[in-house]
Amino acid sequence: NYSSVIMKLLIALSALLAITSATSEWTCEDCNAVVSTISTYLTGQESIDKQIAILLAEVCPEDENPEDCEEALPAFWAKIAMVMWPGYWDQDAVWQCAKEGLCGAPGSSAITCDECIDGIQQGINQLLSEEYVSGIVDALSGDGFCGMEEEPELCATVIAVLIPLALPALGAVFAPEQATAVCNTAIPDTCPAY
Repeated sequence: NYSSVIMKLLIALSALLAITSATSEWTCEDCNAVVSTISTYLTGQESIDKQIAILLAEVCPEDENPEDCEEALPAFWAKIAMVMWPGYWDQDAVWQCAKEGLCGAPGSSAITCDECIDGIQQGINQLLSEEYVSGIVDALSGDGFCGMEEEPELCATVIAVLIPLALPALGAVFAPEQATAVCNTAIPDTCPAY
């Protein structure tokens, strides 16, 4: 069903973000596995289609020209997703696994199911923070994305409106009980009771 699809998408998003705020209980290998799993999931065609469905339902009705939004959003979001998600869910980034005390931290213990789920929730909270939303808008509006579009100024204008609406719409479907699937996909048997 539609809400289940949305929740799974959000869980995948949040797991990656959670890594950023995860404690030293996570090993570097755990972090890399979860971040890689989320990046791969969010850039898969099935996930992008789910993201688009959420945005068509939640964002386009708010647009001053909903019909234009519905027509242009699918192709535009597919391009955004292929740049934004790997850029954010990058295991070598300091806001993910390369942060101090995570990768290369000797003596880390295996992550528990509760730590993984909590990390996902913290990651979602971070992604939805004003600082991260602004950073994503700035990054996509620059040369690496909008600068490559036919109409860079129009692209930047759309990004400035779309991203602050899209990320909360995608984040609103998070269900903590579904985070176990992400944890188990990234690190098998992290949540064995589920």
